[in-house]
Amino acid sequence: MSGPKSILITGGNGNIARLLANRLLKDNHRVTCLDITEPQSESTVAGVDYVTADICDEATIESTLKSKKTEIIFHLASLLSGSSEIDRRRAFDVNALATFNLFEMALANGLPSIIFPGTGASYGSDVPSILPENHPQWPENIYGVTKVANERLGVYYKLKHGLDFRCLRPPLVLSPYAPPAALTAYASHAYVAAAKGETFTFPVSRNIGMSTIYIEDLVEGFVQLAFAPKNKLRQHAYNLHALCPTAQEIADSIQKVKPDFQYNFKSDPIVEALLTTAPNVFVDSSARKDWDWRPISDLDACTAAVFKLIGEQ
Repeated sequence: MSGPKSILITGGNGNIARLLANRLLKDNHRVTCLDITEPQSESTVAGVDYVTADICDEATIESTLKSKKTEIIFHLASLLSGSSEIDRRRAFDVNALATFNLFEMALANGLPSIIFPGTGASYGSDVPSILPENHPQWPENIYGVTKVANERLGVYYKLKHGLDFRCLRPPLVLSPYAPPAALTAYASHAYVAAAKGETFTFPVSRNIGMSTIYIEDLVEGFVQLAFAPKNKLRQHAYNLHALCPTAQEIADSIQKVKPDFQYNFKSDPIVEALLTTAPNVFVDSSARKDWDWRPISDLDACTAAVFKLIGEQ
């Protein structure tokens, strides 16, 4: 790394943003987190500057970029899939229009690098089990549509206007912070239940799994991509993958740490349908070659990391 940078994280009160801020502070970067909600005392990070603003508030965003002399933006702010379907217009404003405005402001304010999270939802449901890096993207929800639009827009600004745009597409994220309503996040929910001593019902068959990554590895991936030399990057967007555990393998791994963990299986057709059409592997060979991406790929090591993170909350 070439010395401390001034960094802005949008969607800055989220759990990934909090972990990312902590990670960046370890390298002495100057971090500002911007979010529409006031930061809560239990989730704030010492040493971070917080700005409360809607991502659609162009004046505040631009004044923040100028006052902080921002050099790198991690653009995490978005309306997630469920909320996006409920209010499509708001989803377009937050997920697409605000990103267009951010790109324009970046051009006008020193061309900071923009690191953007794509999503597996951008591919739609008709995908191969082993998903190639440049597989066609045909999303089936408004969230995925806006993500693809932002990817294409970012590449346009990169090729036409010199913006340093970099994109990651993570698979399912294994995290103690997964929202309870997130249907495909049953693995994350199982770890939380085990930590609480609760019985857990897996909503899928024993042999169901999908491409997965541990949340702190995702954060590390963001940092590695952000600081990778530009001349090493052969892709506009990079897939990430770590492992593909089945529900039974997750239960077995949890029991190695929590022998009293009680669980059962009751397949939910909706959840099962989502998982059976999801890729088992996001091919990520370019990330491994271009910027030495090396996630935790052993399930038991991942389990230990999740329980350690739960204990640190």
